[in-house]
Amino acid sequence: MPGKPVVILGVFVADTAYRADRQPRMGETILGNSFKLGPGGKGSNQAVAAGKLGADTTFLTRLGVDAFADMAKHTWQAAGVKAAVIDTPESYTGAAYIFVEETSGNNAIIVSPGAAMLISPADIEAHAGLIRSAGVFITQLEQPIEAALKALEIAREAGVTTILNPAPAARLPDRIYALCDYVTPNETEAEELTGIKVSSIDD
Repeated sequence: MPGKPVVILGVFVADTAYRADRQPRMGETILGNSFKLGPGGKGSNQAVAAGKLGADTTFLTRLGVDAFADMAKHTWQAAGVKAAVIDTPESYTGAAYIFVEETSGNNAIIVSPGAAMLISPADIEAHAGLIRSAGVFITQLEQPIEAALKALEIAREAGVTTILNPAPAARLPDRIYALCDYVTPNETEAEELTGIKVSSIDD
């Protein structure tokens, strides 16, 4: 018998990835070595992974009405992910600038979430039934924290297992932790949340 659905609140961004020998200085133009355009966003990536693993997955977000929104919907359809999308014509679908330095492999990233930054507690209330129906609810911090908090509150009250991926790292209200069954920071996020330097897996 199939398990209960996975519901994920988060952001889709179109990743625009550039590779060059070095990053240009302000006011400078340089030639790059390669470019790739593809789907991204932590929440969207999680939804795609869950969908490909066969989970009944729904992704809740806002998108603009543009070519990047079409990319998002095609990506989810191909992965078997249901989309609970709030179309937002007054804004744009998110995008990310990703620069990779060929010589070192280091990267620099700018994320502009666009319409997803307009996700509000009212949007979450409008989809409360979806969240309550889940077996697992997952969110991150790429959309407004107030929306994540409201969704976690609804999920917790309904007895849904809750997972918070605290990325990007941010100062969080203490009450958010009581709403989470699992918190999944990486090393940088763990340092930000605890104030303890992480230098090994044991830390």
